[in-house]
Amino acid sequence: MAGFEIYFDTLEECATKAKGVANQFKSAAEDGPTSVSTSCFGDLEDLSDKLVKAVNDFEVKIDAEVRYAQQNLTKVEAAIHRVVDNVRKADLPDVPRTEQA
Repeated sequence: MAGFEIYFDTLEECATKAKGVANQFKSAAEDGPTSVSTSCFGDLEDLSDKLVKAVNDFEVKIDAEVRYAQQNLTKVEAAIHRVVDNVRKADLPDVPRTEQA
């Protein structure tokens, strides 16, 4: 890739950041969705059940999004490492890796 200046350390730092954020999402996902009951809202004239259902449905959707974000950030990390590896193999075979696994 003549004419390009590749900053491997910067790419590896991006991968490390992606992994860190992915781990934060993983921790949130491991907690899983919480569920609430009508006791959380008291008597709201037959609205408690609807409110509980809405909150629980919302929690499930948040959990799905958190898991999706974690999975995609893990893929981003892997993709960045593949880019670094492929560029090194293609153009700079003698440049040692500096990242720590």
